[in-house]
Order: sequence, then C-alpha cells, then structure tokens
Amino acid sequence: MGFFRKYRLQIKVPNAITIVYFPDKVRFIGEAQDIALFAEKFRQLSKFNDGDLCKLDKLTLKVSNYITLDIHKEHWIELPPDAWNILASKFLDVVDGYEDNPFDFNDCGYTDKLLFDIGIEVTDLPQK
Repeated sequence: MGFFRKYRLQIKVPNAITIVYFPDKVRFIGEAQDIALFAEKFRQLSKFNDGDLCKLDKLTLKVSNYITLDIHKEHWIELPPDAWNILASKFLDVVDGYEDNPFDFNDCGYTDKLLFDIGIEVTDLPQK
C-alpha cells in the first residue's frame, strides 16, 4: 500500500522545532512564532473523515469519532475531528500566554486522557 493511500496528509515539522519523545507523549519545542505556525497545521485534520490518517514524524494522527484499538499502537494519537481544531487553539493559547508552558493536550480535559499525549513547549516564553 502506497504512502498516500494510507495517509491523507503528511505534516512536516519545521527545522526550527525540536521533537522530544517521552514514554507517554511527544512534545514539540520551539519559539512562539514557529510553534504558532506549526499549530495551525493541525486544523486541517478537523476537516477529515472518520478513519483518515496523517503522518507526522514517527507519529500517526488518526481522526476518529470513536475510540478504537488503534490507541494502543505505538506513537498513535486518535481524536475526533473537532478535537484537532481544539488542540491547535490550545497550542495557540500557550503562545498567547493563556495556558501553561509547557502544555500537553491531556491538561485541557477536552477528551478522555490520551494514552500517548501531544504537547508543546515555547522556549521564548516563561514556563509556568
């Protein structure tokens, strides 16, 4: 199966952003301007259909209306369409100083806790 038959989209991580993998999450670290531009890319997933996939580095991002067994796969993050839009907004809230820095999506409580979380850290803002 070819890449584009499996994944509807591939999001590239800008060189200015560092990716750090932890056992239970991934965090993208960079300056506010770079994180803001990167965060906007997640909004595209809010327009995807149930079951659509996106590749992001070692991650597979899945749009799903229901929790499936895929949540147990390594480096998979599964959220409903609207949650991807919320994720982008919450990341921008960090950049604007309205959320803690660093911030992980599980911190907002919008969905059940993700088994493998996704977050950001803005290096040119104070940490809270």
